[in-house]
Amino acid sequence: MNHIKPLKRAILFAALFMLLPLPVMQYVGEESYYALGAYEMFVRGIWSHQSLFGLDMPKTPLFSWMTLAVSHVIGWQHLDIAPRIVSVFSSWGAALITFKMARRLFPRHAHAAWMAALIYLTMGEVFFWYGWLGYADATFSFFIFAAIACLWVAVEDQRAAFCLLSVVMISLAFMVKNISCYAIFGIASLVLLHRYQRWHLLKHPVFVLSALLAISVPWLYQHYVIQTDANASMALRHALDNFNGYSFFAYLKHWFTYPALFFARGFPVTVLLLWFYWRQQQRYKMDSNLITLVWLLTATIAPFWFSAGGTPRYLIPFYGLLALLLTGFVLQLDTKKTAAVFKVIIFIIILKIPFSLAVLPYIKDWRPQRDIKTVVEEIANITQTHQIYTANDVATGLSIAAYLDVQLPPEKYIRWYRGSEHQAYVLAEVKTPDLGKLIKMWPLRGDHVYLYWRP
Repeated sequence: MNHIKPLKRAILFAALFMLLPLPVMQYVGEESYYALGAYEMFVRGIWSHQSLFGLDMPKTPLFSWMTLAVSHVIGWQHLDIAPRIVSVFSSWGAALITFKMARRLFPRHAHAAWMAALIYLTMGEVFFWYGWLGYADATFSFFIFAAIACLWVAVEDQRAAFCLLSVVMISLAFMVKNISCYAIFGIASLVLLHRYQRWHLLKHPVFVLSALLAISVPWLYQHYVIQTDANASMALRHALDNFNGYSFFAYLKHWFTYPALFFARGFPVTVLLLWFYWRQQQRYKMDSNLITLVWLLTATIAPFWFSAGGTPRYLIPFYGLLALLLTGFVLQLDTKKTAAVFKVIIFIIILKIPFSLAVLPYIKDWRPQRDIKTVVEEIANITQTHQIYTANDVATGLSIAAYLDVQLPPEKYIRWYRGSEHQAYVLAEVKTPDLGKLIKMWPLRGDHVYLYWRP
C-alpha cells in the first residue's frame, strides 16, 4: 500500500467513526465519575481539584477543565458526551504524534507516517474502547506519549527546547491524572540516554533545569494548591496494591498473560504480523530505531508487567510506541501482504459501525435491567423538587447522580448523605432501613438501587 490517498481516506473514516458511540451509549463504568467531577467543579466554583458529591477529592483538575469547556459548548444536558469528546480529541492528537514520529523514524518511506497514524487509530483498544470512552486515560496517555516523543528528539538531536517541551507535556499528564506518569517518563529518559549515549546531557544546565521543573510541578501543586500530599499518597498506595496480596501463581499467570493481552488488544495489525511470521515465514529486521522502540516498550511496561495487579488501562500510554514498532514491521512486507494489512484495517473500520450502533448498546443498555435513564426518570418524577442525597458510590449510583444533576437546579446538586439530613430523599446501594421509608428498589446492571425518604 504505497498510495497515500487511500491511506488518507481510511484515516479520515477511522477518525470520524470514533465518534459513533458517543451519543448512543449511556454512561459506561466510571465515566460518570469524571462527568460528576467536571459538573461539581462548575457548580461549586472550586477549580483546583475534583470533588464527588460535595466531598473534596485529591484529583488533579485538567481533565475536568477540558470536560467543563466542552460542556459549555454543547450544553450540560450532554454531560455524558463531553468527556468522550475530550478522549476522542486526545486519540486524534496521539495519532498526530505517531504521524510525526513515523516521518522522523522512517524518512525513506513517503507513506510511513500515514500508515502509522492509521495503525494507531484502528488498534482495538483505541478504536473500540479507551480511545473514545469518557475516562481520563486517553488524555493521560496522549500527554505521556507526547512527552516521550519530545524527549526522544531532545536526546537524539540534543535540542534543549524539546527537553523543556517534554517537561511541559509530562506535567500536563500529571495534571490530568496522577504522579505515576513521572515513573514512565523517568524510565523512558534512562532508555533514551542509554541508547544514544547522551549521559553528558545530565550535566547540561537546560536539561538539569528541565528535571527540576518536572519534579517541582507535583510538589508545588500538592503543597500550595491542594495543600496535601494525598495525590501522591493515593498513587503510591494504588501502585503498591498491585504487588500486595497475590499468590505466586497469580504473579506467574500475569507474567505470561500481560504481554499477550497488550498485543491482543493492539489487533488487527499485531495479529497479522504474527500470522505472517508463523505461517508465511516472514522475518523482520531490527534497525536502530526499532530496537529503541522495543527497549522503550519493554522498560516502561515492566513495572505493570512485574506486578500482579496491572490492568489493561495501564497499557494505554504505550500503544503509540507499539504503532510505530508495527509500522516498522509493515514497511518490510511485500506488496501483497501490505495490501492484506490494509484490507483488514478497512474491515475493522467498517466493523465499528454495527459495533457502535448495535452490539455495544445491546450489551450495555438494551438488555433488561440495563437502562439507567429509565430509572433516572422514575426517580426524578418521585423526588420532584426535594433535595436528593446519596450513599451510593458504585458505578450505577454515580451514573444516576450524573444524569440527575444536570436536571436539577445547580444549587441542588446531589451531595453525600452524612446522617444528619432530613426531609430529603436518599439513594443507597444496599438495603438500609435506618435511612427511613423505602420508596422503591430497582435492579440495575447487576446492582440494586434503593430510594428512601428521610423524614
